[in-house]
Amino acid sequence: MRQPSFAPDFERVCTSLLRLGEPDHVPMVEFTVWGGHKARVLGHPAQGIGDDIEFARRVGYDHAPFNVGLQMDPTFNAALEGRHYAVDAQTDEVATGETVERRWAVSTSGVIRSHADFEAFPWPNPDAFDYSPLAEAAKLLPGNMKIIVQIGKVFNPVWWLMGFEAFSFALYDDPDLVARMCERIGSIQMRTLERSLEYASVGAYLHADDLAFNTGLLVARPVLQQYVYPWFRRMAELTHQAGRLALFHSDGNLDTVLDDLIALGYDAVHPIDPGAMDIVRTKEQVHGRLGLLGNIDLRYTLPMGTPAEVEAEVADRIRQLAPGGGWCLSSANSIPDYVPFSNYVAMQSAWLKYGKYPIQTA
Repeated sequence: MRQPSFAPDFERVCTSLLRLGEPDHVPMVEFTVWGGHKARVLGHPAQGIGDDIEFARRVGYDHAPFNVGLQMDPTFNAALEGRHYAVDAQTDEVATGETVERRWAVSTSGVIRSHADFEAFPWPNPDAFDYSPLAEAAKLLPGNMKIIVQIGKVFNPVWWLMGFEAFSFALYDDPDLVARMCERIGSIQMRTLERSLEYASVGAYLHADDLAFNTGLLVARPVLQQYVYPWFRRMAELTHQAGRLALFHSDGNLDTVLDDLIALGYDAVHPIDPGAMDIVRTKEQVHGRLGLLGNIDLRYTLPMGTPAEVEAEVADRIRQLAPGGGWCLSSANSIPDYVPFSNYVAMQSAWLKYGKYPIQTA
């Protein structure tokens, strides 16, 4: 893997996503990279925030991600085992030649189906979450690298815990239960964000909450407006009060809610999946109002294409999207185990080759 010639500097990300012009180089931002690839870069498995920071430095990122919040709580995850998701007994040989465990969502069963279940659930105390890596990061971050802290998920945990079918029925049969779920989960995540923003190592907050599938929203927009958006707005406002970036992630087609996300206060949206959205049209639509991250295809190019195809797509996206700023290079979701390491390296190499400003658009 090529070593970047420039030092990490989170101001590149801020300049681009706040639409303040062009930095010296297009930022590349990934929130999740499979541990096997991290081990290849480091020469050993990544263990702890120090290794994550060193991995980010070697690749050339201006950030290192850190996950905290409800979805990282072991009690919460234990409650979902076998109810929200099931483990496939037949693991698959992935593109790397290694065997990984697959988990599949279960929509017909849930942990919380009634107010009694709600009361009995072992809700975690967000003040008991481990924030110490954020303090440790302040001593380890090179240059002006920052942590992007991943919290988010107010909408998704509600239906994870209820099961999507039960959640859908409850929107009509028991809206009070849905409201209680959103209030409790939103309060936990809000407190987690408050605690995280106490640390100078944090440069941005990522709210990852899938709202859509390939052709539209998972639920009607009024449902989001009533139950979910108030929490999105409060968390974005808190982040801005602390002088940090507020980023939003959702898979799927977000065309109908882009203006909502802007009004709620988010600075940028990730990942603009090319199978669901046209990022060139989207950038024109939100010009000057919203930054974008992502779009390198995770359906064919990254998992099944050749390194030459990866380079060609990265170069094309840089030429189309980088001029004027407002965009950071990223995959159309993450770098999972089924992306061959050679293609991840090709993506990084093409970024270093073509991403220096001014962009050569010919």
